[in-house]
Amino acid sequence: MRVSLLFIAIYLLASMPLLAQGPIIDIGTSVTPANVLTLQDVDFVNATTPKWLFTIDLRIRNSGGGNVTSVNVVMRLTLDVVLASGESFSPASELQTKSFPVDGSRSISNLDLKQNPVYGITYTLLPEAKRRFEELALPTGFMPSGTYTFHIEVTTDRYNQTFRASFKFVLSNPSRLELVFPMDRDRSVGQFPFFQWNYDGPRSRISIFEQLPGQSSPQEATDGVPHATAEVTTNSFLYPSSGVRPLESGKTYVWFVEGLVGVSGNPDGSFKSPFRSFTVSAGGSNAAMQSLLDELERVLGPKHKALFDRIRSEALFPTGQVRVDGTTITTTELVKLISQFRSNPAGVVNVDIE
Repeated sequence: MRVSLLFIAIYLLASMPLLAQGPIIDIGTSVTPANVLTLQDVDFVNATTPKWLFTIDLRIRNSGGGNVTSVNVVMRLTLDVVLASGESFSPASELQTKSFPVDGSRSISNLDLKQNPVYGITYTLLPEAKRRFEELALPTGFMPSGTYTFHIEVTTDRYNQTFRASFKFVLSNPSRLELVFPMDRDRSVGQFPFFQWNYDGPRSRISIFEQLPGQSSPQEATDGVPHATAEVTTNSFLYPSSGVRPLESGKTYVWFVEGLVGVSGNPDGSFKSPFRSFTVSAGGSNAAMQSLLDELERVLGPKHKALFDRIRSEALFPTGQVRVDGTTITTTELVKLISQFRSNPAGVVNVDIE
């Protein structure tokens, strides 16, 4: 008995250096920039017209002086879903391949997993998740908003080492786009207007065009080259004082906003707001600072209500100068600060009138 135990102990100790010399599998991912997905996208193995969603890159990296250039691996892919409503499915689906070779490196897309027999996948979309997804996607054809996280596990056959990574899609299904400021046909706009709109997606693009003489409609104006265009992650834009053609007094301009929607197969999808026009006035202000003040009140919430009530009761108006912690900032910097305050209004300790 002692000899057998000693033999086993020696065998295990002798095996440990061999296992330690196994290669590292680096896992990289690339995904389509989508914030809208269909049920077929999520259930891509059973899709009749699958689109590219993701690619998983496997690369062998040796450590400790090893020189392994090829290994066989098994890959497992699970999907966890947390909907904006609070419902969750963990996992919602499970996929596993049979053993396949990685010679130096290998790239695997969702299309490969479905079509290439070398992976020999087994796949399940769990019945409860499938039933609920079908219910929620039925009205619009799109998956409900939420976070869809794919977890990757790659295990080497010979060395029995597992490597992990993950990627996710955050779906917002944006559909609401309304222009707020300036008002349509406003004739008292300054040379550096502050634009504002409501959009429930993460990215949008604003474009401003000059309406030339002879152009009878805003649509005609947008056939030309824009004076300015910008992609933003907030619902506002301050016309820049440099780097673009300035807006001229007496001229009329047309603007609109595109809500940017990434869908599988078309990451650059978008939908447009209606067109609006405005005319620049030499003494116009566009009430940009007043608009920013109103937005600041909404962002800071009821904690600072007394301050804004005092502003209204004393008929105070902004001078155009704003200081943060004693330092004067520009209107552009104020717009950025308001965006930060939206995510953390409690971080503002005090707001004073001077």
